[in-house]
Amino acid sequence: MSDTLARSEQITYVDPPERTLTLSRQSDLLADLIRITFPADTPTKLSIQELAYQLDALRNDAQGIAQESCADLLRVSAGLGSVLRLLDYDSDEVEDSHGLHCLLTPLKQQLDAALNRVQGLL
Repeated sequence: MSDTLARSEQITYVDPPERTLTLSRQSDLLADLIRITFPADTPTKLSIQELAYQLDALRNDAQGIAQESCADLLRVSAGLGSVLRLLDYDSDEVEDSHGLHCLLTPLKQQLDAALNRVQGLL
């Protein structure tokens, strides 16, 4: 039972690709763009600043939504992990538990991998 319990508690971690912290890097680039346009002494520089501020506001919104969604997905993953642990405990008594465990384990691994990729963007 300890081997099956260990299997259900595993979380799949994927090394995020080069896009790690993409939203944070985007914020730095926007700040650089705004700095370049100071002082906003021409209409072109002023337009660029306004666009940069709008892009930063959109980035903040996207980051907030992504963070909330990650928190929701973490709760789903934890709940799925709990279901898998319950199936581990019942596996000796109920034969169907093994089949259900085999179906749910890859789903949890996919969920955790997707969550790690999204968190890597933040």
